[in-house]
Formats: sequence, C-alpha cells, structure tokens
Amino acid sequence: MLYRIVLITIILLWLLFTLSILPESSNLVSIRFTSPAAALWFISGGMLAILLLMGWARRSLPKSADVKGAPRQFNRVAAELNEGIVICNGKGRIRWRNAAAEDLLIGGRYLSEGSRALLERAKASKGIAMQNMPIREGVRLAVQAFPLGRGTFALLARPLQSETDKNTFYESFIRRIVHDMRNPLAAIVGHAANMHQSPKVEPEAWRKSAATIENEAQRLARLVDSMLFDARLAYVPLEMAPLDLVDVIEEAVYTRDELAQQEGKLLEVDAPSTPMKARGDRDLLARAFLNLIDNSLKYSESGARVRVKLEANGTDYILSFSDNGLGIPPEYLPDRIFEPLVRARPQGSGSGLGLSIARKIFEMHGGGITAQSTVGVGTTMTVRLPRPAEDGKR
Repeated sequence: MLYRIVLITIILLWLLFTLSILPESSNLVSIRFTSPAAALWFISGGMLAILLLMGWARRSLPKSADVKGAPRQFNRVAAELNEGIVICNGKGRIRWRNAAAEDLLIGGRYLSEGSRALLERAKASKGIAMQNMPIREGVRLAVQAFPLGRGTFALLARPLQSETDKNTFYESFIRRIVHDMRNPLAAIVGHAANMHQSPKVEPEAWRKSAATIENEAQRLARLVDSMLFDARLAYVPLEMAPLDLVDVIEEAVYTRDELAQQEGKLLEVDAPSTPMKARGDRDLLARAFLNLIDNSLKYSESGARVRVKLEANGTDYILSFSDNGLGIPPEYLPDRIFEPLVRARPQGSGSGLGLSIARKIFEMHGGGITAQSTVGVGTTMTVRLPRPAEDGKR
C-alpha cells in the first residue's frame, strides 16, 4: 500500500537528518566530507537509494488494489466489453469505469439515481443487490452491485434483450408461448381420450373431465386473446378522447364487483368527488385497470380486501391498486413481473401477459406503473398518468 512508500521515505529522511545534526562527540557514526563534491556525491547516492526503494515498494503492491495501475491489457479488454463495469466508493463517486458504463450508468462523476439506489441496497445488505433498470426506450440493463471491501463497491451492468433485436426476442417469445400452451392442451387431450375410451365411466368422473376440458379450453382462449391484444398494441393507434378516470375505474370495479362478492372478497374505491379529467383511449385504459383488479382478486384469499385509490399529485394522477393477498416473491421485483409471459406463480391460470399489457398501455399514455409487494402481506400496484396541461397547471 501507499503507506509503505511513505514509511520508508520517512525513515530514510529521519536517518539522514539525525546523522547531520549529531555533535562530533557523539558515539554514533559521524560523517565528514572532504569536499563539497564528496557531499554532493553522498546525497545523490542517498536519493537514488530512496527512489529505488520507492519503486520496489510500488511494484510490490497488488495490481487489483489500484484500478488505475492495472495493465494496459486489462483496460483494453474492459473497453471492448458490452457490459458496463464501475468501481466507486460508498457515496457513489466514480473511481473507475469502462466506456460501456460511462454511456449507460454514469451521470457526471457520480452514479445515476437508479444506480445509487442499488448501491444503497448493497451497502445495507453487505452483499449482492440486483435490479433491472430501464435506460431509454427499448434499452434495459440488468445491474448488480456488490462490495469489494474497504468502502469500495463494484457495479456490473449487462444489457438485456433490446426490442430492436427482433429475431432473438420473437424466438424466445414463441418458445414461451408453446410452453404455456402445452399444459392445457395435454389436459384437454387426456381427459377427452378418457371420455372417449370409457363411455360407461361413472357420471361424477365424466363431469370432472368435462369441467377440466372446459377450464383448460378457456385458459387457452385467454392466452390467445391476450396474445392478439398484445399484438394489437404494436400496430393499432390510440383513440385519444377526453375522459374521466374516476368513471373508467368505477366501470371496471362494477364489472368485477359481483365476482368479488361470490369469492367473499371486498372490492372498494377511494376516489375524489370531482372528476379526474384526462385524455386517453378509454377501452385500453379500462382493459389495463381490469387486469390489475383481476390480479388482486386472483392472488388473494377469501375475506381479502382489494382497494383502488385515485388522487391528483402535481402534474400527474396517481392510482393505486392494493390488496392483502399472497404477495409477489422478491426475485420478480421491481421489474421482472412486468415482462411478457412471466408469472410469479407458474401454477396459476393466467396468461402471464396481463401486467405486461397494462404497462404498455400506461406507457403509451405517457405514464407508468410500479410494484411494491411483500409475500404473505400483500401487493400495491401504483399507476401514474399525466394530467392535461390546463388541469395540471403546467
């Protein structure tokens, strides 16, 4: 470390100074120079020895202790990586980064806001913290932050699949669709075969097989409907018109109120008495709100309470959908739960497209959605939608 160099230098300077101030009567070694040239020769030799010792001490330092002292090969490799690499202190001040990190992570000399939040999580847990971060349209990063010791942290940023890379995206999409279709199709084929080969089976078993076929067929229909609806979002323009968000929410709640009562669940709305005027595609927003309400009902037990709250906040409207249901496992938060075909509970009957579709709809309207959840406690989905300029006083 640097303190070794400083320590050696101090010792040598102290020794020279001590020798120079000792009186001639001292029992220690006394140095006399016969000429100024001899004194200069001695001093230059001492300085050369100091420089040699400093060079030896510096070479003895491990290269990993100082990123700036890393060999050129390391810096060249790091510059060619698509993955961003950042080394910083606990306050997010950058000590070193490669080009990819400079483009995708860094805001000036410090980490960006999202990266600083991830760094705080790593500091609090004293371990690895991971999160997917949207950078700009079509670009997302999977970022890891972890401690290196001595108040130093590293962040690694890996680009996730870009929406512009259509081939890889659609290959993955098709594989997941086929996987999701296989189970209901297998159940339909199996129970239909039993009914066909055993016509004299007891009525109760016959009814159970028929019910299974109906349920799985409906599941397939929902999946196909969600796929078609998701495809529509990419090609059909929004039909923007003035609307009242309170009215749209009340319509969605009314649509699901009877189902909630049948399941022994309470569905309630907390909205202002005045209209929440906005511009948007009423049908798409209603579909997104229904998806969120359906999720809250689906993943909560009998007796659960599902609450929809609407409020104005500055230039935005804030809508929250809260429940005290099963919750979402932390590995799906904060962003993965909104990816297409991702289900927090694979055994569920959903298509895995509902939250993905809802997020697309809100983003198409200039808003967004976030999720907060604790397993066994409940989930809150928070939607942000912009207010019209004259209403939001922009």
